[in-house]
Amino acid sequence: MKFALLPSAVAVAGLLSWPTLADHTDTQDDGQCDHQRCDERMVITAEPMQTPLTIVTDPKQPRQPLPAFDGSGFLRTIPGFAVTRKGGSGGDISLRGLGGSRINVVNDGQQVGGTCGGRMDPPTNYISPETYEQVTVIKGPQTVKYGPVGSAGTVLFERTHYGLAEAGTEGRASLTAGSFDRKDYLMELTAGTTEHYWSLDINGSQSDDFKDGDGTTMQSEYDRQSVHTAVGWTPDEDTVVELGYGYSQGSAEYADRANKARQIDNENLTLLARTTLDWGWIQGVEWLVYGNENDHIMDQFDRPITDPDNLPMGMNPKRTNYGGHLWLELMPSVNWGATIGLDLLDSTQETRAGKSLDELESAAFEEVFNKQNLGLFIESDVAWGQGTLFTGLRYDRWRTRLSGNWAGPGKDNDRDDNLFSGFARYEYERGSHQWYAGAGHAERLPDYWEVMKAGTRLTLDPETTNQLDIGWIHQGAVELSLSLFYADIQDYILIDTQTMPNARNIDATLWGGEAGLTYRFAERWSWVTTLAYSHGDNDTDDTPLGQVSPLEGKLALNYDSDSWSFGALWRLVAAQDRVTVGQGNIVGQDLGETAGFGVLSLNGAWKPTAAVAVSMGIDNLFDKTYAEHVSKSGAGNDLLPPQERTLQVNEPGRNLWVKLDYQF
Repeated sequence: MKFALLPSAVAVAGLLSWPTLADHTDTQDDGQCDHQRCDERMVITAEPMQTPLTIVTDPKQPRQPLPAFDGSGFLRTIPGFAVTRKGGSGGDISLRGLGGSRINVVNDGQQVGGTCGGRMDPPTNYISPETYEQVTVIKGPQTVKYGPVGSAGTVLFERTHYGLAEAGTEGRASLTAGSFDRKDYLMELTAGTTEHYWSLDINGSQSDDFKDGDGTTMQSEYDRQSVHTAVGWTPDEDTVVELGYGYSQGSAEYADRANKARQIDNENLTLLARTTLDWGWIQGVEWLVYGNENDHIMDQFDRPITDPDNLPMGMNPKRTNYGGHLWLELMPSVNWGATIGLDLLDSTQETRAGKSLDELESAAFEEVFNKQNLGLFIESDVAWGQGTLFTGLRYDRWRTRLSGNWAGPGKDNDRDDNLFSGFARYEYERGSHQWYAGAGHAERLPDYWEVMKAGTRLTLDPETTNQLDIGWIHQGAVELSLSLFYADIQDYILIDTQTMPNARNIDATLWGGEAGLTYRFAERWSWVTTLAYSHGDNDTDDTPLGQVSPLEGKLALNYDSDSWSFGALWRLVAAQDRVTVGQGNIVGQDLGETAGFGVLSLNGAWKPTAAVAVSMGIDNLFDKTYAEHVSKSGAGNDLLPPQERTLQVNEPGRNLWVKLDYQF
């Protein structure tokens, strides 16, 4: 199903939706988020925490700054996250100073790892956020349910699997246009009866190279399109069986490297079955199986040939994942609920190479890396005193294999590990106040990129994180939240370009937190402030821990009426002088100290009917030139001569955008 089917799919969607488009006058309350119910702001500028260590948000609402089309651009709007800028897409996320596989990104139940050795395609690259109903961020090792535990946190991009309340057709469409020739489109459609449904999502995004505040062009163009479709059976309101298929393709240029991403493709297939039960303790069951494949080509074949005798090599890495889970929902008593489950993952990395596209595509794939995981867990909540105690325990059985020549002669190429993770958190609520304290333990196996940095040897020790989280939330006319953490990390896997091999174990400490304030000082006016800070130490070397972003604050002023709104966002980031050049993680390493900056943006929105919304904004109003601390070097920006390439890839300059949403 390549994109030759896209025009046909669009035509079918249009024909099916036409009667509804003609007759629709109001939105149906089907339990899904709309612009008024999920969030009072029509354009989201800041996202304070409203439940302990968890942020739940609607990705279909417009945001400022205008997010990149992929998941990383969306997550940078949430306090605690930073994004490593490489170009216009494919940014790598970090949370509280931790990046890479320390963040568990779950794509509607699937584990979808990147495949590029240079991180052109992190897991978020394959996610189009607006096609999901909900994004949930759980900070710290405070869940064991969603596969191997993310020591920094877990991010869930979730679709709603549901039937229709009555036979018919419903959906939405959106168009976005912005500076640098940014164009996005999306159509979502669900059609069927009360027992059967068919859903279709078609979306795409493209952008030319952007310019920073000085007018310098950053090599950053991209083009990405995707389709997701599913058929479901809902014999009753508590049961669903769904078969889903998704395909996406794309290409991109980057300012931090010479290679371009000629191809960034993903294909995935899922089968989900879920129902509620009344079998004593057993109250529900969910079963999911999936398979997905990332197929990526990176090369310099389009660049001018300077040395015919030394042609650059193109690479075609591919990752194939098979997995699934089985969950049982238990209710031993009215005050005690639990989920027990098991999950499986088999992930294989392959690659091939060539000095021309024909040579590359005719070569055979060779297996490089394989990991297999069996996970068993229990996660529960029990009423205790005037609060609730949340606990979880998880066991992971890993087998890792380096294959063929990649393991090297005489080197270990097989490894078995038994890892344990868990957490306990107590939440106490009284009146408008909520307090919580939690302790989490996460054990993490070295990932593919870390193994390769270690000289293709399976010698790195698993990383162990012990973390304490405490916080307070106040709800009222003034909403306040404070979240603090302290993490002791034994055998932290450090990427150090100043040593050989480039990966080694150290001991590290991280601490910091986030704070938020929402003040509704008049009937339609609100003020939102968020702060995020992380401090990292390399205890082994007695140096700062690399790639930790500095203090960041957001100040947002919003006005909302029934049909229109406007707002201003002032983002302030401090200078970062706590650096260790050449050290960091698989995403990037410190390049040096970075300056602080402030960026002002404006937005507005108009909702003339319940079905139509128009939003617009000006990001970086004063055309500021700046770069994020964790952004990569701009040494690969072929649009500039070497002497003019920037130390880091700068962020876009002034960006005007407008978005049209229509629900039917």
